[in-house]
Amino acid sequence: MRNALALLSATVVLAAAVSTSGAAQAAPDSAGAPAAGRAVGAVAPPHAEPRVAAPPVPQPTPFKEAPLSTATGRTAAPPDFGPGEHVLSAYHRGKLSHDDAVRYGLGAVRSPRSVPAHLRPTGAIHDPQRYLTYLSMLAASADPEAARTIAPDVAVPAGAATAAGYDDCAAEPYDYLGVTYRCRASAGEFLVLYNIAGGGRPGIPADANPNGRAKAVQHLLNALSIAVDEYREMGYPLPVRDGKPWVLVFGVDEIPIVGGVGLPIDAPFVLPFGLNQQATMLVPNGQDDWDYLPRHELFHVMQYQYWDRSDVGLDYLSLFVGGKEFGSMNWWMEATAEWATRQTYARAPYVPIPGEEKLYARNVYDVLSKPGAALNSWGGLGGGPQYGAFLLPTYLTEQVDASFVRRTWESVRDHDHLPIEAIRHTAAGYGLNVADMLLNYHIANYRLAKANAAPAPTVDAWRIYGYSDSDASLWRDNLSGASGTSGDTLGGARPARKSHSTPAGTQVEYQDILRKGGAVYHDFRAVKNSGDASCGYCSTLLVDTTRDANRRSAVVVWSPTGSTGTLAKYPSIHTVRHPDAGGLITVPDFAYPMVATLVTTWTELDIHSADADNSPKTFTTNVESVLPLTARSCALRPLSVRSVETTVEPEGTFNRYAASTPDGWTGGDSTYSVKLPDGRIVWLFSDTWMGPLNSDGTRPVSAPLVNNTFVVQNGGSLTTYQGGTAGAPRALMPPSGPGKWYWVGDGHLSGGQLQVVYQEYERFGSGAWDWRFNRNVVANFALSNLRTPVSVRELPSASGVAWGSGLLPASRSGDGYTYVYGVDDSPINKQMRIARVYGSDLANGTWQYHTPWGWTLREQNSRNLLTGIANEYSVTPWGGQFLLLSQDSTEAFSGQINAWTSCSPYGPFTQKTPVYRMPEPGPYGSYWNPNVISYNAHVHPALSSGDTFIASYNVNSMDTRVSPDADHYRDPGIYRPRFFRFVLG
Repeated sequence: MRNALALLSATVVLAAAVSTSGAAQAAPDSAGAPAAGRAVGAVAPPHAEPRVAAPPVPQPTPFKEAPLSTATGRTAAPPDFGPGEHVLSAYHRGKLSHDDAVRYGLGAVRSPRSVPAHLRPTGAIHDPQRYLTYLSMLAASADPEAARTIAPDVAVPAGAATAAGYDDCAAEPYDYLGVTYRCRASAGEFLVLYNIAGGGRPGIPADANPNGRAKAVQHLLNALSIAVDEYREMGYPLPVRDGKPWVLVFGVDEIPIVGGVGLPIDAPFVLPFGLNQQATMLVPNGQDDWDYLPRHELFHVMQYQYWDRSDVGLDYLSLFVGGKEFGSMNWWMEATAEWATRQTYARAPYVPIPGEEKLYARNVYDVLSKPGAALNSWGGLGGGPQYGAFLLPTYLTEQVDASFVRRTWESVRDHDHLPIEAIRHTAAGYGLNVADMLLNYHIANYRLAKANAAPAPTVDAWRIYGYSDSDASLWRDNLSGASGTSGDTLGGARPARKSHSTPAGTQVEYQDILRKGGAVYHDFRAVKNSGDASCGYCSTLLVDTTRDANRRSAVVVWSPTGSTGTLAKYPSIHTVRHPDAGGLITVPDFAYPMVATLVTTWTELDIHSADADNSPKTFTTNVESVLPLTARSCALRPLSVRSVETTVEPEGTFNRYAASTPDGWTGGDSTYSVKLPDGRIVWLFSDTWMGPLNSDGTRPVSAPLVNNTFVVQNGGSLTTYQGGTAGAPRALMPPSGPGKWYWVGDGHLSGGQLQVVYQEYERFGSGAWDWRFNRNVVANFALSNLRTPVSVRELPSASGVAWGSGLLPASRSGDGYTYVYGVDDSPINKQMRIARVYGSDLANGTWQYHTPWGWTLREQNSRNLLTGIANEYSVTPWGGQFLLLSQDSTEAFSGQINAWTSCSPYGPFTQKTPVYRMPEPGPYGSYWNPNVISYNAHVHPALSSGDTFIASYNVNSMDTRVSPDADHYRDPGIYRPRFFRFVLG
């Protein structure tokens, strides 16, 4: 009952539709779900290209707070600063109070003798900046007296300015973190603590302005004043507190230890809770970016305004500073601080120290030289890809609005989000999809240029693939000359990529290891004079990106800068190609000097940078360059059916055999035929009822049913070939394992043997419909022994297509190829697939698969050709052209048999013409039985000649009861093939 059982659940629907003259929709076919979205329409001419709709251009909607996703329930162990640290270790074990942890935490490293002996360090403290940050955040909720060592008050010195200028070093010295600062400079709401270098002591250079203030200090104060104004205009908060200036401390090189080597501080950072009980900027000696650095560090102060540090609990501290959260948060802190620094220069173009306006971009190489790294990759305090990740906030604010970054920090504040969560939440508030934005972001990174206009009418469609920032050329300059990112034949410096010469006939598989949010770039370069000369040496590039819900891909088409021709030159886009529903991207007319760049990104993200960095996944891409189809020409004869005759031989022969056989065939379906060299005909059947029948012509309920058989016709006699024994018959083609079986496909002669295609099905549950297609195989049988296969070999099955719906042998195809027809199955509107093998050996020959663009060697690239065929059909030579015969599947349980013609075995098939309507099916059919169906018509070439064809179809009943009054037992004649003769004019 090949592919008929799956229709049972639709029978009632059909009956209801017939009785009410309504439309019927078959129930889903659990046996073979269609390959989603691989349809390309009905008949396509040889060079027709299926339309793949580009994703809609994302248009952000006005921001509206998105619903919160399920809480993450993050937990983390308390921070570990090494086995030599004992104060915080005791605190986390509950052996020390909160206030004492703050009081002793700094003292333990500065002056160990000032704390109890058991709390003194016995070894190096790991990660001093993080240790100090942790103590700072603990101090926010500690008793003021306990917090005084890390968060004391400091005021603007009185009378620092005189008529003659400034005397910043006239105030009383101020001690902080073990360093005495002899100079204090203030402007507005900012205070700088510093020392002047000299006498072997580090500090700020003594070079001063005429007003007496060190030039470097004046730059620091000016930069802070400019930056705070711009940040506030951008919507970022920084409260003004009387008598509590925001402080930058210059010269914090270490946390001194009495009698020992101090804990080194080697990079600027911001204490979340420091001087004047607010965020404090700490800068080690040796830093000389006097204008850039305070702008950057001040944005960190802004970021800390999004936490209420007065109510910071141990759980939060453990998560943020001690666990994975610190790097995860610091990634976005540094990325957005570099972005914000750039904004201050763009909004207020005055540049006091030329060149420093470019420093924010100096780490862009760390990101673009490793595009496959995690989106939120973190390299540790003071350096790493997070400093080059300013590209992401730049892209998001350009594509959405200038408030996008600020809203992510509000999401951190309001929902305790980590940055990746905040980005998702903010994008959702604008109605945007992060996965699509991520692909577009990576395309923009490859271009590093303003987007060019797309073809009308959607001229703005490619805006998502570029940057409007005028500094994009700076970013490119920072990649120039560096390993992996320098320019090449396509164009200037850009992200690291893989470049491939891709002549026609290329077939190659690439495997790329990405981390979450990372991307890979492949440049495929067409080769001069390689391809079909009739179209300018063209081919079609097929890029199979596979179907993966967490993968986004696109191919950008352009030509090298300065090349000839009409293609847009990199970085201008000529076109962007997107995958179809099956993951295949097609680039037609692929010819020199075209370059097609594949951009693939892993859209799954991890909120923790450490986990994202350690999340390798291999993505496979198959690339092929195929030549255009060569159409055969002929004068198609008009299709008209002159006559139809029913109940023709060998129908009577089979009926007589069924009535008389003691143990052979009494009914079956599929009904393929192969004529052997000695004149015998082998009939190939799927599910087969075995005899004998009762004397009254009914079938005993004990009759065996096997999944496949042969019936050999020799003149007027028939012989059944099955497995097992006459008393206990089994399938001729035995199952490969429990819960599996084979249904037969078409067969032909190959190398002196009978070669038959089988489709294997398997059960995956106990339900009536818990079975599915598994694979295709081909079995060879010696003509002298058709009872046992000589060999069984696997056939291509990766696409889920059941091959063997029909075969057109090489001896009749006209070009030396055996054509293998298949079906992309579905309840209705089944679709044709075509493959071919040169010669006749399906087991050892090289399979090629039909696509609208050419023959591919990759099964997954094959595409549907014609809609409305059945699971079984036939293609037969007819007068210099080819005749396709099939039941109509455009409606459920259709009784219509149609014919089409084509000049070639691979279509396009046209002139759809009704040939015959099967009278049996449905409640108003010849059986007046709603359970009766008919299906799977095909021509038998061995019985046909000229314009006269013998064809068969199958009849079945969906009455599956085992009972004397059930259809299959009371009337065995239902489940037998019907034969008819038709003549074409």
